[in-house]
Amino acid sequence: MGANNIELPFFPRYETDLYGNGLIRISWFEPKFSQSHYNIHNISNGSNACTLIAVLMASKLKEYNVLIHNPQENLNIRLIHLLAISMLQGNKIHEDLKKKNMLKHINLNIPEAIKYTEKETSNLVEWKSSVYMERLSRTLCENIKSNFKEWVKLSGNEIPDDLYIILVTDSRTVLFLLQAKTNTVTLFDSHQHTTDYGALIAVANIQHLGQLCYWFKDIVRKCYNADPKLYELSFLYFKNNK
Repeated sequence: MGANNIELPFFPRYETDLYGNGLIRISWFEPKFSQSHYNIHNISNGSNACTLIAVLMASKLKEYNVLIHNPQENLNIRLIHLLAISMLQGNKIHEDLKKKNMLKHINLNIPEAIKYTEKETSNLVEWKSSVYMERLSRTLCENIKSNFKEWVKLSGNEIPDDLYIILVTDSRTVLFLLQAKTNTVTLFDSHQHTTDYGALIAVANIQHLGQLCYWFKDIVRKCYNADPKLYELSFLYFKNNK
């Protein structure tokens, strides 16, 4: 089902915050626009669909060939629409799996999420995946950066294809998109962040990945009182391009 054929419960309000002298543009959405509240299926007790949402969002970014604007420009409205659809679909799939007793664990891993969204993600391939027994606050940037350098090297003289990075830590999953053709890195986080804010989208230029990771670890600490010492990074791409 195409994203254009799905009716949204509402289009969310959002506000913009700039971080690091304008190097990072953060779009904070209203509290009801988060995976635990944005639904049309009367989901209760929150939502554990974040891994499904992440892979669905990756597939839609690919399907619609979305180009990310620089952080100095306004947010591409298409991103909001695709995140909304991903949350609706992810929540619906998770609820259906729960009703059918098909969940081994309430939080799906990435291969399971791809399996249960296969109509949209059949071409999504896991290039590599690593579990890091390290502090996220100290090592996230370097671990993303070193793998991205390898990805760029594999492309030779061509512009690298988009690289989708799924971060899982403390039972929460978020998606990074590294888009070399626009020189941007974008973070999509479908969770609620305090009672004041819902999901968020943050954009920076690739050379400012360090500032984005620093900002993100600060958000994890402030919103969840956490400094994870274990996390997983999975690097994915669409095989029809590689």
